[in-house]
Amino acid sequence: MGTREARRQVVWAVATVLTAIAVTLGVADAPAATKTAKTSYTHGFDVSWPQCSGSAAHHMPPRLAAFVILGLTDGAGHTLNPCLGSQLAWARSTGARVGAYLVPSYPTRFQQAVARVGPYGDCHRAVICRLHNDGAAQASEAVATMRRTGVRAPMVWLDVEFRQFRPWSHSRARNAAVIQGAVSALRRMHMPFGVYTTSYMWNDLLGRYRLNVPTWLPVGHRGYRAARRMCTATATGGPTWLVQYTKSLDSDLTCPVLDPVPGIRNRMWPYRRTTLHLLSEGRAVTAVQRYLDVTRSGTFDVGTELAVTTWQTATGLPITGSVTSRDWRAMGAYRHRGGHGFWLRRVAGRP
Repeated sequence: MGTREARRQVVWAVATVLTAIAVTLGVADAPAATKTAKTSYTHGFDVSWPQCSGSAAHHMPPRLAAFVILGLTDGAGHTLNPCLGSQLAWARSTGARVGAYLVPSYPTRFQQAVARVGPYGDCHRAVICRLHNDGAAQASEAVATMRRTGVRAPMVWLDVEFRQFRPWSHSRARNAAVIQGAVSALRRMHMPFGVYTTSYMWNDLLGRYRLNVPTWLPVGHRGYRAARRMCTATATGGPTWLVQYTKSLDSDLTCPVLDPVPGIRNRMWPYRRTTLHLLSEGRAVTAVQRYLDVTRSGTFDVGTELAVTTWQTATGLPITGSVTSRDWRAMGAYRHRGGHGFWLRRVAGRP
């Protein structure tokens, strides 16, 4: 068989496999998803109480799901999804990547009483302070659940929506205080996060409070194409990473913003294996001088040597006055930015 004919057969085989996967996931109306290998509109599912029977997972998504986002709570704050362990085991058995979300809620009077003391201090009778403390506790408990059960998700989503059970208050300021407390706790724990909501629900519940973090937007039963269009919208002011539409299950799509892109190397990357010392010259010296904020002469003079030793002292590195690979690493020469999909990204939740 000739090389050209062999390539043609490989292309047809790949196309057949991709089409079969799309049909299995219920997205036969998604031509872009079946014809390319891009991350855009990759299908996954969110999994929580509808897929829970007692403590066992049931009615789970197709086993070819690329990712699942697991509910940590049982529909409200200070609760635990009783099927989380079983659902996580299912995800591991299928090889699906795992995300996580929690459902914060307005605290009961008892929960507000318990929240008198917390990260925001001793609140006495200050309601907003207690709401801050309770929101922080809800987030902390959810992250503790992730760690205890082994949910190794790269981020956590805050599900902010209208509720019939334990509804939100009629005060937007008080509702916002709960979410602000949760946000503060997540940032304090260095846990990246995003928000699941719609612009209508967010504005009705929280008013003018805004978060420039990733959003996950639902369109209900309007279908795949309507969900795709929502990738250009936002609810809280941040970029939309995921969209959701509902058929028999809650289906999720990754948006183009999550497409893998080449990582951007630090500007000092080319010099990471260069050794600099007194009287060295060149662009590597200029890069160090720029980093240390000293005169950029391009020559490793006495002033540059002094700046290097001062920096090494402050960072706890061996004080040599020279710059080696160890020092380049500490300056960030080995770092990359970008180049990840949502399950690897660690950049959510920044102000």
